[in-house]
Amino acid sequence: MISFSQVLDATVPHVSNLLRFKRYREVHKKYQHKYEAGKLTPEDAQKIMRVSAMYDMPRLLGYSLAFALFKTYGIPSISKLLAATKQLKGSETISRRYADTEILISTWVGCPISGYATEDRTGEIDPRAMIALARVNYLHSRYNIAWARKYGWRALSPLEEHAYYIFWVEIGKRMGIRDIPESLESMKLWSRAYEKQYMVANPINSAVAGYTMGELLYSVPNAFGLRRWVENLSTCLLDEPVRIAMMKPAQPWYNHLFLRSVLYSISFVQRWLMLPRSDSNHRHPVLLDFLKNPDGTINPRMHPTKYTVLPWYKPEPSTILGRTWDRLLVLMKIHSHVPSKSLRSEGYRLEEVGPIKLETVAREEVLKAAAVLQGCPITGAFTQ
Repeated sequence: MISFSQVLDATVPHVSNLLRFKRYREVHKKYQHKYEAGKLTPEDAQKIMRVSAMYDMPRLLGYSLAFALFKTYGIPSISKLLAATKQLKGSETISRRYADTEILISTWVGCPISGYATEDRTGEIDPRAMIALARVNYLHSRYNIAWARKYGWRALSPLEEHAYYIFWVEIGKRMGIRDIPESLESMKLWSRAYEKQYMVANPINSAVAGYTMGELLYSVPNAFGLRRWVENLSTCLLDEPVRIAMMKPAQPWYNHLFLRSVLYSISFVQRWLMLPRSDSNHRHPVLLDFLKNPDGTINPRMHPTKYTVLPWYKPEPSTILGRTWDRLLVLMKIHSHVPSKSLRSEGYRLEEVGPIKLETVAREEVLKAAAVLQGCPITGAFTQ
């Protein structure tokens, strides 16, 4: 006689797998024909991306993006430029740069680049994506898909890969980048050729990578050589040309085996034993929902959905329990400091993110540029 536990063991993986692919099936049913006809728009691409980036594999794809940015430190000309900005040489500036980069990119992905939350283009306009883009363009004027296939509980489909390409090409065009390759395959070929020519070993690469690694591994204790071991494991995630360019030591086979065993085990558990993420459980700023001031007026400042080692933009707690919890996070080395006014606990405005010395610079210029990108004036709380 079959027991209840045996039925459960046989049923749970299949039910979990069925539910986990629900959004995947829906988005392919809706957009596959447009993809095959070559008619996907950037707005379509953004909606397709959200399935994997916001619900199916948000943490993994977030880490893959972080490592894609980290990978650029293997090119000496980029490392020298980053070192010259002095934004990666101290805990305060590194955490601020990471917090701001996370805010800007998550705003591009989570907020509609069309400015409309609905397909019929009605309702209140949401200009956050274009304000974030205009701010990046201003800051720049002054001075990866493979992970899902390797370590995710599912690979991205051709439709999803193409959507990522279409979306980021659109972002690149709005940033004024020229001569962008005309297809995903052309982009891959160009990227490999560029890396082969310019990614070479240089001490400046190692220095810039070291600053960032210190931020990422802040909470890992030094005791018993644990931090050094975790740093060695992280080196296993780097492609061989990147490792050589950053002058990182080659890792023994057992470190590679251990790391991949852990990552593959996680992907197996996620696919077969875990239910999908709920619609409200995402890590991107989707809803246009402002905080309120004590007098009931709108507070145009916002807070991130997650925080860096130095907790930039994290609100100061108003209760004893909240303050105790923040101190406990410091003791556990999750954060290095408690929230404070100096860390902008009141929140951020998209047109102000970036280096501290540029917070109050060019606000009106950024909003005007955002209006041009949006195709209409920026109004409402964003102009307060």
